Amino acid sequence: MVNLRVCALECEALRGLLQERGSQCLVLDCRSFFSFNAAHIRGSCNVRLSTIVRRRAKGALALEHVVPNEELRSRLRQGLFHTVVLLDERSADLEMPKRDSTMLLALGTLCREARGARICFLKGEWPRGRRRGRGSRAGPPRSPPAVRRSPRAPLPAGGYEAFSSACSELCTKAAAPAGLSLPLSASPAPGSADSGCSSCGTPLYDQGGPVEILPFLYLGSAYHASRKDMLDALGITALINVSANCPNHFEGHYQYKSIPVEDNHKADISSWFNEAIDFIDSVKKGGGRVFVHCQAGISRSATICLAYLMRTNRVKLDEAFEFVKQRRSIISPNFSFMGQLLQFESQVLAPNCSAEAGSPAMSVLDRGASTTTVFNFPVSIPVHTTSSALNYLQSPITTSPSC
Repeated sequence: MVNLRVCALECEALRGLLQERGSQCLVLDCRSFFSFNAAHIRGSCNVRLSTIVRRRAKGALALEHVVPNEELRSRLRQGLFHTVVLLDERSADLEMPKRDSTMLLALGTLCREARGARICFLKGEWPRGRRRGRGSRAGPPRSPPAVRRSPRAPLPAGGYEAFSSACSELCTKAAAPAGLSLPLSASPAPGSADSGCSSCGTPLYDQGGPVEILPFLYLGSAYHASRKDMLDALGITALINVSANCPNHFEGHYQYKSIPVEDNHKADISSWFNEAIDFIDSVKKGGGRVFVHCQAGISRSATICLAYLMRTNRVKLDEAFEFVKQRRSIISPNFSFMGQLLQFESQVLAPNCSAEAGSPAMSVLDRGASTTTVFNFPVSIPVHTTSSALNYLQSPITTSPSC
């Protein structure tokens, strides 16, 4: 049960806090990675707990899991936040979420460790014309016998759903991922490399413009990387070339990092994950933007972007995959790369857990799945009991052309 320190906060009260004491109010959004990135309260932070961490926590999470940002965590422990507000998608009160929900687990942690701060959850608002019955704390309002228990009776709206409706000006607007409007002409643009280069030319019919994965991270093909006009239009300052044969055309203008891997089942791309992630973060901290490419922007470069999302945002592989696919629909890492990403998932989501968390079979159990596949993408990898986490990835068949 949640500590009695937790109090309910209405949408209008939160609006006032954000407008008058925004720097002293920490808003923790306990919705999914997808929902948060689609739209959220400006300045809020997304709280994500992996299934493995939630299962092993037994209701006693460390503050690091709830507030992963070190600066915010330090301010919280120093008592510099007057109020901490948690919300989920639409829960109107604390009796609606499940006991092991992200919001309730986070509330329990904050009640123990966020000393000096007022801990609140964003309460629901009842539809117009309906009021809560007297003496009822969390149940639905009383109604005449004729309509009691009616499945059509409206429920109170809560969480982000209620706040975005009442205070839309304080929320980010859902928008399509930013892309590039420059024409993809077959003729080279002034200042660009020869687009007829056989080692990095890609069919234009299956290539759109470079796509924004995050405001500082873009994904595309080698053809895009040969167009200096495109790179400059996007504000690119650094490139990651995930191939062994595509040249770095503009080494005098941009910072480059080369990851020389082939797109086949023998390639060990996971050994480059941390190095690539650190490179992207270093460019981000310097205010720059990174463009990641391989030859077609389908397999190798997509794998690097997926690894970055998984580690920095602590999301599962399937969440990261759908997030990137919404922005570049043709991505399709090969079987081996997907297996390496799956193993990486168990490392980044449960770094302090036992070795059993690293196996594909355990990943299935932690998802609560009864299926015999480890993920539900355009392809699925069957789980076999082997001594190695990747021994089952023996097929040279890939899910895409060489990329």
